[in-house]
Amino acid sequence: MGPMLRTLFIKLASPGSRGVRFLSSRLDAVAEHIWEKTRYFGPRLPSHGKINAILRRMGISGFTDYTVGQMLGYFGQRSFLPAEREKVVDELNNSFPDQVRVILEAAEKTSSGVFSFLGSGPVDVRRGKKGNGHKIDWRLDPTTGERYPKVFSNYRWGTGKISVGGADVKGPWELTRCQHFAALGQAYWLTGDEQYARCYAKTILDFIKHNPPGHGVHWACSMDVALRVMGWLVGLSFFQGSPALSYRWWRRFLKGVTAHGQFLAANLEFGTIDKRVVTSNHYTADLLGLYWISTCFPHLDAGVVWRGLAERGLEREIRKQILPDGGDFESSVPYHRLTVEMFLSAYALSQHSGAGFSNNYRDRLLSALRFAKALRQPDGRWPQVGDADDGRAHILTGYGAWQQESLDHLLAAGAHVLNCPDLSEGLPEEALVEQLFWGNPTPERTNLPSVPNPAAFPDFGIAVLRGGPSYVSITNGPVGTEGFGNHKHNDQLAVEWVVGNQPLLVDGGSYIYTRDPVARNLFRSTAQHNTVMVSGNEQNSFDPSSLFRMDQEGDVLWETPLNKEGFSGIEGRHTAYARLTPPVIHTRRVLVRNEDGIVLIDDLLEGGAGHALRWHFLLYPGVEAEIEGGSIHFQGPHGGGRMLVSEEVPWRLEEGWYSSGYGRRESTLALVGEMSTGVERLVFSLAPDEAVPISLKEAISTINRIFSTSGTKSD
Repeated sequence: MGPMLRTLFIKLASPGSRGVRFLSSRLDAVAEHIWEKTRYFGPRLPSHGKINAILRRMGISGFTDYTVGQMLGYFGQRSFLPAEREKVVDELNNSFPDQVRVILEAAEKTSSGVFSFLGSGPVDVRRGKKGNGHKIDWRLDPTTGERYPKVFSNYRWGTGKISVGGADVKGPWELTRCQHFAALGQAYWLTGDEQYARCYAKTILDFIKHNPPGHGVHWACSMDVALRVMGWLVGLSFFQGSPALSYRWWRRFLKGVTAHGQFLAANLEFGTIDKRVVTSNHYTADLLGLYWISTCFPHLDAGVVWRGLAERGLEREIRKQILPDGGDFESSVPYHRLTVEMFLSAYALSQHSGAGFSNNYRDRLLSALRFAKALRQPDGRWPQVGDADDGRAHILTGYGAWQQESLDHLLAAGAHVLNCPDLSEGLPEEALVEQLFWGNPTPERTNLPSVPNPAAFPDFGIAVLRGGPSYVSITNGPVGTEGFGNHKHNDQLAVEWVVGNQPLLVDGGSYIYTRDPVARNLFRSTAQHNTVMVSGNEQNSFDPSSLFRMDQEGDVLWETPLNKEGFSGIEGRHTAYARLTPPVIHTRRVLVRNEDGIVLIDDLLEGGAGHALRWHFLLYPGVEAEIEGGSIHFQGPHGGGRMLVSEEVPWRLEEGWYSSGYGRRESTLALVGEMSTGVERLVFSLAPDEAVPISLKEAISTINRIFSTSGTKSD
């Protein structure tokens, strides 16, 4: 290029030259489009030749022999799922007849193409509502009826681009996780009916045909790629040997599994916050998917890359994502269930393959299960702290019938895998069916460290107090996921109160994500939780348009739990409102009397007199309330209680919302008290129906006396 031409080019390409900038951007876009078409046009499964080369590298003679060997079962039991068909069937029929009914009902529905999840109700998901149950409309959102387009590739997909009308992308993702395959397989074992095997085999072939690798909504999220291939492999444990799994089927299946492994290894899910790499449950799922593939089909893992990534990654992530006190680092109890189930699945696989994880991994896993055990309420519920999306690693029992509010299946599985009977103590007999599908336990018995009362978990940010028939939890945790807050709610110092088998005051759950941003923000807001809101401000700030981000305000603090004068007590504090003028520091102290379950709650609001204050207590659905001056009586189907409140605060009942799981909500009542000119202290006295409430005057005296030595243990 000559000097004059170079000068002209520089002048034309200057910031003021719109024409050249437009031309250059078009050239860049065309170049990218050509690259994208080259990479994604007509995507294909790995070729016969490619897999043949992989297998030869791993010491296998060739793809044809390998396929025949897999079809005939020469490679043995692939995972921890059981191979003793007669033993499992006898145990199901003799000990768990109700579970047999659940299995057969789920298998009948799903093999007919009818699914129900995420609040959708029963939906026929077959293409055109015709044909067999394997002919699934893979782009359908069952919850709304909307359909996703055949997007060109996963390359351009992002959280801001996966919305279609009012559709919820979790709908088709949940469908394609294929977690119903376990129920199909169990029904096959119970009945010997080949229709279930044919449905399994044809569903996978149908998916491969309509969703080539990297192409479409089902390749937009690596986590769902991982959970899908795990669903395939779980189902395979039951259908090995069926004539429906022909030589041709095995060739396509093995190519599909390889494609999933290659995709996962190339698309592990990371994020960044302030230039720091951050991982979450998605990354754990990616690693677990690789681990399942490399364990079940090690010869497809060229160079043992997938297993290496998975083993080292899972060892690292369990120390990061399971906090020292056992809680999940994403500030959510339901996500704790998902994450722990994934880590437990990996541990069970490692035990089966004889390549166990470290003792540190096992100890952190046991700590996470102890956390779950400590939070269990008398009726089997867990407090729905933080987000909830019904996510599971795999559903080995109760497909279509398990409850989002329960972690019993996880405790049963953990008790079996870790050989820790303490974890299953007190579980209903029907929960133990989960143990049939988790392989052989570790040879040595594991003892569960005792859980004190109160049980405090300051790293996660929750404490549980028990006394008489009362169960009380109080939440006070930092914004999780290393400050990202993707699943955190504004629930600082929020309480739940359960009397016997009757939840009375509860966390409202999560309900929905991207499909309804307004509802999403309501369910994670301060106003929705059983705490104090100051002058209409959120505790932790969030941008309503950033549905998976929350920024921490101030600090959270806990004092040492105490036992004194027959009471268990805990004190928590947060400084989120210290940013206001005047600043407010909220301290909540809770006492539960061991004998009769009397509960005392003391709200200290330093600086609160200069602000409008709002107290909120959400009632569990079915609980009625009656306000009589300074006394509120709660009555549910299985019990009730009474709360004494200050008559200086005007109290009212208003409509509220409770969500028992993703996509589901029902109306309930909320007790609300508001003051335009605040106070610096408010005390509540709660008592189960069988107990006589302590007067507010006596409650204040008791609280002052017991917490006079706050921070020290007594008795």
